[in-house]
Amino acid sequence: MSAVAEVAVADKPEIKVKPEIQAAPDAKSQDVLLHVRYSPDASIFFIDSCPPCLGSDDWLKLLLAEASDCYRALAGGRGFFRIPSERFSAILVKAAN
Repeated sequence: MSAVAEVAVADKPEIKVKPEIQAAPDAKSQDVLLHVRYSPDASIFFIDSCPPCLGSDDWLKLLLAEASDCYRALAGGRGFFRIPSERFSAILVKAAN
């Protein structure tokens, strides 16, 4: 290594990177994801976690009534709910009644 290169390396202080973001428990891992797929005629082709006591249309209506703010529409006749687990448990209790 030449004298110029040694001086250039010696002039640079050691840089220590301190992470700005602290790792926290991922709250979204506690969410329940329910996928909905629609047929071209807008009827429900598939919906996750449908209780046996409800039909798919009634299940979707209940989910929209209780958690419409958790719904996201996707392209291709799809959508999903991302519902916090405590809220989803309350919806299941309501569905059973």
